[in-house]
Amino acid sequence: MSYVGKWRIIETSAWDTKYLDESEDASVEFTKESGTMIFGYVHIEMDVVKEKIGDIEILGYSFVGNDEDDEVSGWGWFRQTQTKDEMEGNIYFRYGENSEIRIARNKKGC
Repeated sequence: MSYVGKWRIIETSAWDTKYLDESEDASVEFTKESGTMIFGYVHIEMDVVKEKIGDIEILGYSFVGNDEDDEVSGWGWFRQTQTKDEMEGNIYFRYGENSEIRIARNKKGC
């Protein structure tokens, strides 16, 4: 699974697309061991680890950041879908919401 680069958040189970793009285009950007995620008023920095469970490669992450003026933290994961340029997973906010999330590789820039 090649995940390094910029991805567009295309769907979540907790927030509609209008909210996702409220402050700027909803996106995830990965380097080899870290990343950022922006949606709504949420801006987070991630520590990323790639692992294999059976035949499935999982991209796990923990995060810290803010939602407007509130500090947030949590964890989540992604796995590649049958479509090579999409991943799906979950995001869990500590003491808060959680959501399924789907992202697509950004081909043109967010």
